[in-house]
Amino acid sequence: MNPDDEPPAFSRKATSQLDWQASLGPADGESATAPSVGGPSSPVRAPIRASLLALVAVVGAVAGAAGGAGVALLFDKDEVLSVPAQPGGVATKLSIEQTGAIVTVANDRRATIVRIESTRRGPSGIERDVGSGVIFDRAGHIVTNAHVVLGTETLKVILADGSERPAILVGHDAPFSDLAVLQIGPVEITPAPMGDSAALRLGEAVIAIGNPLSEFEGSVTVGVVSGVNRSRTFDGVRHDDYIQTDAALNNGNSGGGLFNLRGEFIGMPTLVLRLTASRAPVEGIGFAIPSATVTRIASAIIQNGGAIPRPTLGVEHLDLTPEVIQRAGRLSAETGALVTSVRAGGPGAIAGLQAGDIVQTLDAKPVDRDHPLLNGLALLAPGDSVRVVLNRNGRIIEVVVRLGARES
Repeated sequence: MNPDDEPPAFSRKATSQLDWQASLGPADGESATAPSVGGPSSPVRAPIRASLLALVAVVGAVAGAAGGAGVALLFDKDEVLSVPAQPGGVATKLSIEQTGAIVTVANDRRATIVRIESTRRGPSGIERDVGSGVIFDRAGHIVTNAHVVLGTETLKVILADGSERPAILVGHDAPFSDLAVLQIGPVEITPAPMGDSAALRLGEAVIAIGNPLSEFEGSVTVGVVSGVNRSRTFDGVRHDDYIQTDAALNNGNSGGGLFNLRGEFIGMPTLVLRLTASRAPVEGIGFAIPSATVTRIASAIIQNGGAIPRPTLGVEHLDLTPEVIQRAGRLSAETGALVTSVRAGGPGAIAGLQAGDIVQTLDAKPVDRDHPLLNGLALLAPGDSVRVVLNRNGRIIEVVVRLGARES
């Protein structure tokens, strides 16, 4: 967790936030609270400071609207709104051979999918939530989406046979990836074999197993691989390896399993596209984290005994998008990452970064919409010294920052 013991920038819940919100909130893994633009010593010109405060207020309102019974729906321009979930689905004709394989996989792999129940403290008191997870090894490690478990006060795992186990959070990789690892103690269940997600072919049949809508435990849906290596930017990070599928996914499927007809785990459902930017309905476009990424991140968390070491500038920021620029008002640049606050005593503060600075390059690499700041940080390590080029009220400044370690 961050120094203030606030959860990372993941306000989503397993059942209300399968479709996660595009990044307009705090980033750099520092804080989930509304970003600040600094105190009286801030060098930001008054109009910019006022605009930033207004922008932060809007961001907070958007984040608040994402909770409850509504679903934050992802647009094709990475925009979201909170509206009631819409039913949908397309019937798929299957051959007898495919049907038999699906039945076999569904029955053989059901035991590897668990129900994750959590509680968290919300505005109206204790809130209960349900998500999905996948048994990773016989030591009882469970891999799931970070947004299913972050910010929770209690965690409990229910196995397919109905037995319950208390769970501890081993570590997570948010916001760099939406992955986390729990542990419940040794299990007798054989984990599903890991498939080669890089070898997936368009049109290949896939099977999703999870716990949608809190009550339909172990639900099985079927679809195909609609696309591979899809690119989307979420929570300030651009991902270029998502699997696209038309298998029906709903709230609560987060953290579950996507399998091929051989019963191999090939991905983890994590989000769904519901509406276009013009609010036209979308059906059958879901995304899963490929098994190669899940395995790499989960193994590193387990080996490390906690979160993967990740670097930080010690700042909160907003990547500049047309929407952010419009809300922020007068800015001195149209690309980069806008620093909204600097943690006292952190790496950025020591190097002289200030609220209102716009990061233009990091380690000689551009920071823009296709290359968010967090993606640049992901290529570096704590302790690295990097050159950061800033636009400060129209002046170009270069500083050297010795990166700190993200606190988890």
